[in-house]
Amino acid sequence: MSLWQIAARNVWRNRGRYVAYLVSAAFAVMIYFIYTALALHPDLQGGYPGAQGVTEGIRSASVVIAGITFIFLMTSNAAFTRSRKKEFGLWSLMGVTRGQLMAVVFWESLFIGAAALAIGLSFGVLFLRLFFMAISVLLRLPEMLPVYAGPAVWLQTLGVFGAFFLFVSLYSLVDILRSTVIELIRAERKPKSEPTFRWWKALLGLMLVVVGYAWASAPWPTAIILGVFPVTVMVSLGTVFLMQESSIALLGWLRRRKGFYYRTTPLLTVSHLRFKLQENARVLANTAITIAVILTAVSTIYTVLVVFAHEVLTRNPHAFQLVEPAAGASMADVVEAELRRQGVAGWVRHDLVTVSGELDDATHVLLVPHSLYAGVRRASELVRPLPDGSDGALVIYPYTNFDPGWQDQVPVPRELTVGGRTYWLSALPDWSGLPVNATGEARTSLVLPDPLFEQVVAGSAPEQRLRVTIWDVDAWRTREAAAAADALALRFADAAEVGRHFSSTIPEYQDTISAWGLTLFVGVFVSLVFFVTGCSVLYFRLFTEIDEDRRYFRRLQHLGVSLAELRRVSLRQTQVIFFAPFLVGLVHSTFAMKALGTLVQRPVLHYGWTVALGYLGLYALFYAVTYAVYWRTLSGGNARVA
Repeated sequence: MSLWQIAARNVWRNRGRYVAYLVSAAFAVMIYFIYTALALHPDLQGGYPGAQGVTEGIRSASVVIAGITFIFLMTSNAAFTRSRKKEFGLWSLMGVTRGQLMAVVFWESLFIGAAALAIGLSFGVLFLRLFFMAISVLLRLPEMLPVYAGPAVWLQTLGVFGAFFLFVSLYSLVDILRSTVIELIRAERKPKSEPTFRWWKALLGLMLVVVGYAWASAPWPTAIILGVFPVTVMVSLGTVFLMQESSIALLGWLRRRKGFYYRTTPLLTVSHLRFKLQENARVLANTAITIAVILTAVSTIYTVLVVFAHEVLTRNPHAFQLVEPAAGASMADVVEAELRRQGVAGWVRHDLVTVSGELDDATHVLLVPHSLYAGVRRASELVRPLPDGSDGALVIYPYTNFDPGWQDQVPVPRELTVGGRTYWLSALPDWSGLPVNATGEARTSLVLPDPLFEQVVAGSAPEQRLRVTIWDVDAWRTREAAAAADALALRFADAAEVGRHFSSTIPEYQDTISAWGLTLFVGVFVSLVFFVTGCSVLYFRLFTEIDEDRRYFRRLQHLGVSLAELRRVSLRQTQVIFFAPFLVGLVHSTFAMKALGTLVQRPVLHYGWTVALGYLGLYALFYAVTYAVYWRTLSGGNARVA
């Protein structure tokens, strides 16, 4: 039998160990292939608005994916090599030369790399059309991008990942060359030291995490911005120290609780976990940090998408609005004709004749009666009552206030000037969303009591009055409404010269959703590469120790422990190893989202927890598959462990 045939049989025999490695590498190849095809697509080389930004972002994401994959391949391959040192030592005792041993290991690595490339490229081609459809929708292209996978895409993917797999294959031989036969055979027989709790390390880790959390919880946006880097470093280092020492302290405390410890399941679980967590503490801490980064990054992008979309609705709450001089002929019929032509139905029309004025601080305002303010669609459902008195008013600004206590402010005297006349008001500031779309210089609205509003409008000159017509549509996110908005914007493009202004929330809202939706789309797949590789590291830790676990469970079976009890022990141990990092990462991400909420001055924790819930589902699915493979490999698929 030739060396490459031996290598192929070894790979198949150890397929349980390699499956997560293969899946992770193939997934990274697939995403890199698709992103490279998008970045090199001829139609995205400046042919559409924003295409350059899209390709640059995708290229950056591809570099990140390649870097993550390279680090993952290096660490996982080194773990495989260490776990098989005894096997390599036995081969050497049986007469296999060092050159033959290296050739077999090299062939094994190449087989895995070739399989990952083949699977990744196959799925990349399979999902390429779906990705192009999604990008076309997000960019609002007039037609779907044609599928593209030119020679440059294949050559770049094969070149980058082929070089990675070749380098990792050669690097995996270094440790074997440096080890003697005796070192290889004794690699698994090194005695395990008793876990020792180091109070200074635990105290340092606790201090770093607490200080980082306190800094992230500061109520000042400036402090949050200045603390991004130092808080990240402090919490990351503190996590490494604290997870190792706290696990030793917690399990040691459980051992001292005799009523709990001296029962079959706790005795076996806790005693074995003490050594497992000590050996894997750094891996678990790194996984927790990775999960925290993933949850924070995706939650931040999602939050920014929601916040920016809300800001658009704050400035422009109405699907269609036309402002024109009240003295001239109305063009409202033209708007409604276009709505009918595009198939937009079910609109609600509001008509208003008003004037613009100027407050004492030179703020241009458009006057709105309180009845209209309370009855039209706005970004917020909050309808504030006017201050007491006939001169009460609300000054509504076209942006969100960063002070969460703005609703507690008291009315202040304000001077309103309209057509040379002056009116004194008792006004409250308001940031709950404009009642009309921001128009021209008058991007701020002034809400007055209906009698005072009528008095001000009646006292103005006819040529100063404006006719505002609003059309609210429930289904304003449809393609028909978007087509109507584009057509009307083109129709009224030159109407500003006669004082006529058409506005719609649809184009700006769609641009915001497209830009940040694309960022979220790209970010989610990059985070999935992070996520899969992070989960795979835990998978490797289980399978690199599976021979030791099998010997341990075999001894327990000889002592009379049932197979059902052994399965409960293994289930609880693996649950701790898998879900402890996710819980720690979720706590880190929660404080990071609290800091983000301080920056945007609104509660955003629910966005972070929504994202975390989605990733928890994926994480639980990965764990279920991992444990099924682990237990089947551990027990050999039989009624006995061995």
